Amino acid sequence: MSTLSRPTTSAFFVLFTLEPLYRSIIVTVVPLMALERFGSAKDVSIFFFVLGILGVGMSLAVPWLVRHLSRRGTFWLGVGAGVASMLLFIHNDLWSFCAGMALHLFAASCIDVTLNLYWMEHVRRQDFGRIEPVRMFFLAFSWSIGPFLGVYLRNTIDPAAPFLVGALVIILLGSFFLYRRFSHSLVTGEKHNPVTNPIRYLPRFFSQPRLTLAYLLCVVRSGWWTMYFIYVPIFCVTAGLGETMGGALVSLAVSFVMMTPLLRSTIQRFGIRRVLWVGYAGAGSVTIGIGAFIGIPNVAVILILLAALFAVLCDSIGNTLFYRAVRFYERSAMATVFMSYRPISALAFPGVYSGVLAIFPLPAVFLLTGVGMLATSLMTRFIPARMR
Repeated sequence: MSTLSRPTTSAFFVLFTLEPLYRSIIVTVVPLMALERFGSAKDVSIFFFVLGILGVGMSLAVPWLVRHLSRRGTFWLGVGAGVASMLLFIHNDLWSFCAGMALHLFAASCIDVTLNLYWMEHVRRQDFGRIEPVRMFFLAFSWSIGPFLGVYLRNTIDPAAPFLVGALVIILLGSFFLYRRFSHSLVTGEKHNPVTNPIRYLPRFFSQPRLTLAYLLCVVRSGWWTMYFIYVPIFCVTAGLGETMGGALVSLAVSFVMMTPLLRSTIQRFGIRRVLWVGYAGAGSVTIGIGAFIGIPNVAVILILLAALFAVLCDSIGNTLFYRAVRFYERSAMATVFMSYRPISALAFPGVYSGVLAIFPLPAVFLLTGVGMLATSLMTRFIPARMR
């Protein structure tokens, strides 16, 4: 307990377990609620596209908040917004559902950015390659529990149960953050300069090929999971497999990511470039197969899980490419730009899907995503072969 009360990697792992659990417990419930309210996968895509616009704006606002409220204050603002969002979800009105999603995105942006800033400033650069798979394990642990738990609570206990549990989790997150007695002393020796306008750093970020490559790979990887979280539950409902099956598939797929610490020796042997190539190419090929066999639900379910296994290879690297590429004196500034890959993928992919679904049926979503993953696999050749 004394170790957990200090800013050690063990304490960070607790935070990286609670934070994704808060998000994942509603990640399957929200698309199903949206499908009930809007009636079609196309309208659900439009809804998430609008949310993506809000998410990008909120993510860009976080540095301004950090400047005026400090990282600690911004974190606590995120905790408060997260609790408020869970309470809004409990109401059965459309306005409260939309307001709850907006606050949820804002809370996730505040907490995610501030935690990653703390994380980067308390871990040495040479330790990221060793620690990142372990961090991904704890993230995957929460994401493997949350999606199924949320649907189970909604269908067997009460429709409000997932949101009450989500509120409890984020309160636990805030309580543990307070208990840690976090200090601002840095192990990297970097002087922290607050970032107030991340747009200033866009030219600097994308002028560095290694940072650009890391960003694009993460955008597509995150976009693939965005597709999975939204459209796999919708597929299960429309195919007659039920909501519980949708939640189970999401949880089971994410649980595969818990194998990432076991892949460390494989990454050391074959290198990051080969592992990522197999991951993106394999996930892309199988995702195309999902679209081709979506009319045969049992086969599609097997392919869905197989695609998730390949995606694990992409997640096993985590954000290592960014951590290795960024210069230590630019970490705070570049991290603010880099962490925008999540809201950008949450904006771009549903936006594209809404246009696709206006013309084509649901299988087109899987076909298009698979082609995108295959194309991304070609970019992995720009990763240095020596990188382990």
